[in-house]
Amino acid sequence: MEGLPLAIDTVLFQLGPFHIYAYGFMLSIGYGAGIILAMREARRRELAIDLVLDYLICVFIAGLLMARFVFVIRELPYFMAFPEELLNIGNGLSPMGAVAGFGLVTAWYIYRCAWDYRVLADVLSAPLAMGLAITSIGTSTLGRVTNVPWGIPWDGLRYHPLGVYQGIGYYLSFALVWSLRRKARYPGHMALTAVFCLGLTQFITGMFAYEAVMFNLRQLVGLLAMGLALLMAQEKSVTSADEEYMEHYRALGPSKAPWYRRMISWSWGLLLLLLVYYYRATSI
Repeated sequence: MEGLPLAIDTVLFQLGPFHIYAYGFMLSIGYGAGIILAMREARRRELAIDLVLDYLICVFIAGLLMARFVFVIRELPYFMAFPEELLNIGNGLSPMGAVAGFGLVTAWYIYRCAWDYRVLADVLSAPLAMGLAITSIGTSTLGRVTNVPWGIPWDGLRYHPLGVYQGIGYYLSFALVWSLRRKARYPGHMALTAVFCLGLTQFITGMFAYEAVMFNLRQLVGLLAMGLALLMAQEKSVTSADEEYMEHYRALGPSKAPWYRRMISWSWGLLLLLLVYYYRATSI
């Protein structure tokens, strides 16, 4: 389990005898927001909406179950001693388990529906970043001791708010990738940009984690994601078919709201996430 105590209460609120855990609640909100964005983009990409919705539901269930299963297996002695914690997903999920569940379901749907994996990756890239941003606000794990005024106080010390750092990084990644919808040069361009930005977020937040300052697992994963994205982008050759597809896609056109209106709406969204996080942190 975590070496550092969770200074932020994992329970967001209570309904009678039921405890609503912050991580699970924000994960649900984040996935709901991601579904709305993905469905909007899939409709513009002229994909079958019913199939996309089925896929999004199945991949969420598979990813969540596999993430929890792998985590429980890894921490089996703890859960044997405290079986009542089995259903509390707020105390841990395995990222590798989530990736495995996501990958298996995605591969099956790509084969079954004959989807272009690059187009599917573009459809999912911005929604994924938004979902991660919202989910990060539900985390209760803190970073290293610090003196910064925005740190979270606990037991006479202040700690780096990793949830805030991750939320900001993921949210900015969403804003950048979402803005590429009219500028993407080839299928997969948005996805590669998202992989690089999410990896960069992981690398930077790893500097403030409770583990080693440089090159902990969080940072290594971030470096791997950034390197993979850069390598694939460098090796990518744009074909005439890619250019034809992108011209058709741009003709469908997202809304052309003025840039300042988009900036204002995105700023309000980020501010709301930060308020939720600090409300949790100061209400214990």
